[in-house]
Amino acid sequence: MQKNNEKTKKETKIKKSLSFKGQKINYFLTLRDQKYIRLKLEDTNIYVSAPFKVYDWEIEQLIYKNIQKIQKIIDYKEKNQFFSIEKEGFIKIDDEKIPAKFLEELDNKEKMSFKIYETQEETIKRMYKKLSILFFDYFESTVDRLKEIMELDFKNLSVKVMKGKWGVCYPEKSKIVLNTRLIHFPKIALEYVVIHELSHLVHKNHSKDFWRHVERYMPNYKNISEILKVNVL
Repeated sequence: MQKNNEKTKKETKIKKSLSFKGQKINYFLTLRDQKYIRLKLEDTNIYVSAPFKVYDWEIEQLIYKNIQKIQKIIDYKEKNQFFSIEKEGFIKIDDEKIPAKFLEELDNKEKMSFKIYETQEETIKRMYKKLSILFFDYFESTVDRLKEIMELDFKNLSVKVMKGKWGVCYPEKSKIVLNTRLIHFPKIALEYVVIHELSHLVHKNHSKDFWRHVERYMPNYKNISEILKVNVL
């Protein structure tokens, strides 16, 4: 193993990799003026910061020591990662990763092109606002199909990001609001939420009659609802 060079005291960043059970594990190494080796995870990336006088084997030893925990966290995050804000990123639609571009200058020719703003929070907020418009027909067609099956009169649909709720029904206004984030999940999850909210047009509270009504149109609704429970808003 080669010792990392200490010719310069300037902070140095290097992309490196190691092999674990035949799998290539990438990590980002930063050499700087510090005493100890530190390891951290951000999103699904491994970051290591280390002193200039460090051997490769010392870094790899620390990663291997924590590799199973790291892999478990990465696997979980990848499974539940709904988008990646990069030039060649993605957005998960109907449980599939769809290519998406996040650019400083918006490309209006590209449907899945999103502008990067000063903060990530603002970028995500604007992304969902655009998705609400782009996929409104996706939501509307699902609602229209199910309301016909359920023989319910329904007029007003709204799609937007909501905190802590997948859907809301206002029976007196014949209005339903659906959470934009539902586009990330398998369509059956959206159908469950739509059936749930449409059922509130018949039964306002979560009574036994309400759940019987839901079950009538989706017998396996309990299993389907679990898809949304494991993914926190």
